[in-house]
Amino acid sequence: MDQTPANLVSVIIPARDEAGSIGSLISSIKKSLTGLPHEIIVVDDGSKDRTGEIARGNGTVIVSHEKNLGKGAAMKAGVQHARGNIIVFLDGDGAHDPRDIPGVIAPVLRGEADFVIGSRALPQSEVPFSPLTRRLSNNLASFVISVIISFLLPLATLFKCPLKYIKVTDCTSGFRAITKRGWQKLDLRSQGFEIETEMIYEAARSKLTITEAPISCNWDSQLSRLSIFKDGMRTLSLLAGRLMGNIGRR
Repeated sequence: MDQTPANLVSVIIPARDEAGSIGSLISSIKKSLTGLPHEIIVVDDGSKDRTGEIARGNGTVIVSHEKNLGKGAAMKAGVQHARGNIIVFLDGDGAHDPRDIPGVIAPVLRGEADFVIGSRALPQSEVPFSPLTRRLSNNLASFVISVIISFLLPLATLFKCPLKYIKVTDCTSGFRAITKRGWQKLDLRSQGFEIETEMIYEAARSKLTITEAPISCNWDSQLSRLSIFKDGMRTLSLLAGRLMGNIGRR
């Protein structure tokens, strides 16, 4: 008989060369989830430093990729090893504060949402440093995905998805929570950073309830490997292809 607690939280950390932050991040996650059953899964995505060794020494589940396969591939690999019914993703570079995990998973625990995005752009969010170029590009991208899932997706599916405005303020946030059942409904194809926006598109297509929760963030532009132009163009191409695919299937 499966003895897995119904409220088990699986925290998945895609990590590449994060030896400087992974140990303290794991310790902070454990403290933030005191009293809640949880597991921590670190996906070592082709690191050349001691990321995997340090994570293993801190009592986590380790999934190792011999070479870098991309953030999307790492997230999907982590879910394959997750036992929990609630899945939390956060980045391994220390930009996210694990103390925000309870707030991010709260709408899921209350049954109010299937998918929660930890947003750096809500009024209650605490982001002391926000690079102008990343903030503007993220605002634009979030507006575009909001329009796509609110209006273009319902049109493409002949209104199989409800026509209502779904406001997304931080589509590139790597801090998010989703139910295991919700994740299993998503048809995710991307292997890189595009998966963050693709998740939002797929969640809307699958009629999941999407909401956001405020988070704090050490948004240091030097920490991110995200390329605004290259990854932005890949994401737009991906979304255009998904919309055309939905039109073709209707």
